[in-house]
Amino acid sequence: MSRILWLGCSFTNGLELPDKKVQRFSAKVCKHFGQLEWNEAKVGAGNDYIQRYVFNSVLQNKMHYSVQSGTAETIRVHEYNSKKQADGRGKYMQVHTKHRESCGEGAPKLVVCMWSGINRQEILRKSVISNDWSWCINSWGKFSLDPKTLMATEDSVPYVDPMINYRHTEYMRGYMKYIRNAHYNLRITIGQMLAVKYFLQAKGINQLHYLFSHGQYRPLLPMLDWEVSENTNNWWRSLDPNREQIVEELPFLESEGFYDLCTRKRLKIGPKDHPLEDGHEHMARRIIEDIKNNEFHKEFN
Repeated sequence: MSRILWLGCSFTNGLELPDKKVQRFSAKVCKHFGQLEWNEAKVGAGNDYIQRYVFNSVLQNKMHYSVQSGTAETIRVHEYNSKKQADGRGKYMQVHTKHRESCGEGAPKLVVCMWSGINRQEILRKSVISNDWSWCINSWGKFSLDPKTLMATEDSVPYVDPMINYRHTEYMRGYMKYIRNAHYNLRITIGQMLAVKYFLQAKGINQLHYLFSHGQYRPLLPMLDWEVSENTNNWWRSLDPNREQIVEELPFLESEGFYDLCTRKRLKIGPKDHPLEDGHEHMARRIIEDIKNNEFHKEFN
């Protein structure tokens, strides 16, 4: 059975590993405890995806496991007008992948979240080409933070889903660069973390939380002590919790991230800036120890 559910981004997915279904930390932990691996991490995903998929996976009341060698099939090919092609035409392919199998009804006994960066966001959009609905990622090809404005720097490059209407692409890029800011993104992320924590607690499901990197968290935590107001026509003091209150609720916000663990130990990092097998081995040991210390493994049998 798959009694451990894993959520995260490319760090949890195992991007850049030669054989991620064997080498990533989730696979190593599951093998240690004799469990089938249920990994729902999505490359490029943000924290909104993690919250959404924790809810979805538990509420479906059906456990799954990762298929060792998933199959991919091109279901549809659509032609569309493209500004990037010399002839003005492009192709949009829908490649569907089978990556999980059901292994019984019920909820996981443990959910492990490795929280991603705070600046990513997803949208549910209808393709202007195929009219299909899908959850898509709007992330960054390049991101730097201006410490004075807490906005993305001018040379930052947002990635916008190419199936968004061209007329709207610049709007989305502007929203990501000039409307969203680090303080806002951190507060939204904390809300997502709290929602997951109390949802799993209400369902009686054990949980562990980690950071993909603490670089987007530790330097920003002092902002949580800034005064924040509610604002319509009148202004009044907001009830947003301060740093002490939030860290008491979410102590992992001050923990060492996966990436930072690897750099501290001088472990190899891939060309796309992801930990490789030695890093996943160290992270697996850390999680195994946490599972044992909390005695979560006693519920796996």
